[in-house]
Amino acid sequence: MTAPAGGPPDVLAYALDEARARLEAAGYVVEVEETRPPGAGSPAGPARVVRQRQEGSRVLLVVTHERFARVSTAPPR
Repeated sequence: MTAPAGGPPDVLAYALDEARARLEAAGYVVEVEETRPPGAGSPAGPARVVRQRQEGSRVLLVVTHERFARVSTAPPR
């Protein structure tokens, strides 16, 4: 499959669902990879696009959540 003319729409900082919808509507196949900070707790809030890379007709989106629940490192009492 060849890439649509003109390149993919810029979806950096978009919520994942909206980014995926825009790219698929433009004719791209979307792949998603998640990243998070070391020691991050449970994700909270929507996933947002922090990196976008085109490879032919595919677009790789790297996403992370807006917030993460804190992990307690205090020893039990």
